[in-house]
Amino acid sequence: MAQPMMQTTGPSYNMPSGQGRIVPQLSTNAYIIDQKILAIRDTFAVKDRSGNLLAYVKQQLLSFGPKFWYEDTNGQKLGEIHGKVLTIRPTYEIYDAQGQMVAQVKKKIVSFLGEKWWMENSSGQEIAKMKGNIWEHDYNIQDMSGQPIAQIHKKWVSVRDSYCIEILNTSIDPYMIISYAISLDHTEKKEKH
Repeated sequence: MAQPMMQTTGPSYNMPSGQGRIVPQLSTNAYIIDQKILAIRDTFAVKDRSGNLLAYVKQQLLSFGPKFWYEDTNGQKLGEIHGKVLTIRPTYEIYDAQGQMVAQVKKKIVSFLGEKWWMENSSGQEIAKMKGNIWEHDYNIQDMSGQPIAQIHKKWVSVRDSYCIEILNTSIDPYMIISYAISLDHTEKKEKH
């Protein structure tokens, strides 16, 4: 039996809420994403506001293009992010635990004004855009009407990368917002080197 959808402010994107989330462990409104230091591959710990570990995001060492997977604290796979290699622009596909693509994150090649990053649902419809200040490491994710969905803030003074993510509107699943931040982080790091 399908889970009922929770009504929120702003338009709905057919993303379930609460217990019907893509990744049930990710059902709060605030997250801390810490990158592990001294790891062979990019590994992120996903925690709630109190610091409780919810999941890991790990980068596959050998793959054709960047590939990340989510796993719970028992090692069970929860979903994946696949970076596309043969594309004009940086593009990341977000998959659930069953291997179904739920969204894509894309970056404009050249952006003089406006948003550099956006998210599309599995049908190719734009559902979110990112605005922010790369120098201050503050980003706002908005729906297509400009209503806020989430805020991402990267800590400046830290031995490792650490992000705070606050969900302001549950119209898009937190799993997709966290995947948005991981995709942005990977591309920005790659472009700096």
